Amino acid sequence: MTRPTGGTGVAVALLLFLAAGPARGGGYYNPDFGTKRGGMMAVIANPDDPTAIFHNPAAMTGLVGTHLYHSQTWFLADARMQFYDSQGVLRPDHAIGPDWNLGFSPFIGVVTDFGGLQRLRMGVAVYAPNAFGAVLPDDEPTRYHVLKAFFIAPRLTTSFAWAFTPRFSAALSFNLLTSGLYAERMMNPLVLQDPDLRFADPETLAPYDAKLKLSGMAVTWAWDTALWFRPLETFRIGVMFAAGAPSRLKGRARLRYADGTRESTRQRTMIAIPFTLQAGTSWEFARDFEWNVDVRYWHYQVNQEQLTRLSQPIMGIEEFREPKNYRNAYSVGTGLLYRVIPPVDVMAGFQWDTTGFREYTLSVENPNRDRLGVSMGVRWRINGHVRVGLSFVRQWFQMYDIQNSITTPPTNAKGYGAISQFGADVDWSL
Repeated sequence: MTRPTGGTGVAVALLLFLAAGPARGGGYYNPDFGTKRGGMMAVIANPDDPTAIFHNPAAMTGLVGTHLYHSQTWFLADARMQFYDSQGVLRPDHAIGPDWNLGFSPFIGVVTDFGGLQRLRMGVAVYAPNAFGAVLPDDEPTRYHVLKAFFIAPRLTTSFAWAFTPRFSAALSFNLLTSGLYAERMMNPLVLQDPDLRFADPETLAPYDAKLKLSGMAVTWAWDTALWFRPLETFRIGVMFAAGAPSRLKGRARLRYADGTRESTRQRTMIAIPFTLQAGTSWEFARDFEWNVDVRYWHYQVNQEQLTRLSQPIMGIEEFREPKNYRNAYSVGTGLLYRVIPPVDVMAGFQWDTTGFREYTLSVENPNRDRLGVSMGVRWRINGHVRVGLSFVRQWFQMYDIQNSITTPPTNAKGYGAISQFGADVDWSL
């Protein structure tokens, strides 16, 4: 076998892997921390537990005492697709999905009033808005797009809130943002020349296959600021701005050919994390009823191009620039909480979430689409110090039918997807 000496497919593969992420339809992260958010789909104006550090830190001034908090959110995706060949025929004759996939978003936080201060609150939290893994079949055409993908983006946030008056608070947060990625896919010079060969017998293509493995890590920081208004006892308004930040993902790119020959180099990819604006309202329109509305906006258009540089050429490639042409994105959520009896809350919600990704750049490992979702949740205050909760969210991807893909191999495909999300939390106040 002769090795390919060029081929932008490798560079495209690098970019696709590095751009991968399990983001919600709109943003770079999943925002469903806590039973109240998971159950209502709207919490910015009235987060009543330490997830306020993430949703709106100014609302920490509504918490009394010291709160120790932990939540877990688990995601299971059901996604299936078929590819169009060059003649417009769907291949193979069955839909392809992952062998295994799992997402996980933990949150551990504490908020304190330092023993009874009226105006000052401080919160510290460690959490992961993005953590996922997926394994796809090694004998399907998808192996030339992705075989494995594992991504995690933990954060450490420290927040300070000050109540200027009983009805107006402001906050400032500092975030240490980290991310790590590992991914694999098959490369094949024959497939790069003729993408329809993806559908051939795997044993025929195996002598020409080369496995690409990619890994990287990045560390950066960002800041947030937030406001919390309570013009009426029954009405609240929350506003938050999360600053964006440049991030440089550094790691290795390794290629192993079928004959055992290897190539390896280091890579650097610049990623721009966009700024986010979000606002919400909370209205207790009747006794024991609370209605919330949230709007989130991501300034995605900052990502118009993605650049990867290699320390040494791999397959003759040193650098690659890929157009992204992202558009801005937003989500709208609304939900209702009803206090059945003083210790028990039940919740339901709805969300519409748009994506900033262009259809012609959609990839197998990150098939983000506009989504609709419904939710439900329940919380129980066991005693004066402990409250626990459970939530469930079901989201549906917009169907896609792509004919103009610019990825390599092209992701001209037809498919669908859905996500089931399970959450639980415990809030212990001192």
